[in-house]
Amino acid sequence: MFMKETNKRNQYFQVIAHRFLEARGAPFFLSSKDIDLITTWEKMGIPLKVVLEGMGRTFENYRAKPGERQKIHSLVFCKLQVLKAFEQFKERKVGSHKSRYEREKKRKIIKGEVQRFLSDIPSPLSYLEEIYVRALKILSRRDVKEEELERLEEEIEEFLFKNCPQRERERVKRDILEKYPFKEKDEFHSIFRIKLIKTLREMYKVPHISFFYY
Repeated sequence: MFMKETNKRNQYFQVIAHRFLEARGAPFFLSSKDIDLITTWEKMGIPLKVVLEGMGRTFENYRAKPGERQKIHSLVFCKLQVLKAFEQFKERKVGSHKSRYEREKKRKIIKGEVQRFLSDIPSPLSYLEEIYVRALKILSRRDVKEEELERLEEEIEEFLFKNCPQRERERVKRDILEKYPFKEKDEFHSIFRIKLIKTLREMYKVPHISFFYY
């Protein structure tokens, strides 16, 4: 039981950190203030999907105002939208018509992206075919469990990282080392992983399957 709770807590921190760093870009590390904020959200009982919803809204608003926006440096920037999302989460009725409509709309969009990818999957990424076939089966059901898609999203990123050609690894590594100073080896590894996966996704148009991205 203790191990299960620990794994759940680690996933909470890791997913929030990963999504924030991916959306924000450099610098690819969290401050102590960011870590404290995630701890606060966890203690408040804010579900992971609600935190991601609030973060998503924050970056949507940020991208919608290019002339006014300032650089997002901290997760604190997402605090207001996360709290708003949490209040709405507590107020709205489970299974409301609007909620079902939005989920169904996202399901269809993601399913279409997965079908597109499978119809012309790049040969260097043939190892992803089986995962996307599984994703398509899940998305073909009306009652989609987001947790299943989240787990597959993690599998996709793990496969991309492990199977990336050495020449691409070296290129991304050089690019990172030229731009950012590092004090800790773990810090570099975290940034390298995020940057490498993002580069491969953009290069081969690898679609996300998590509802968070849509």
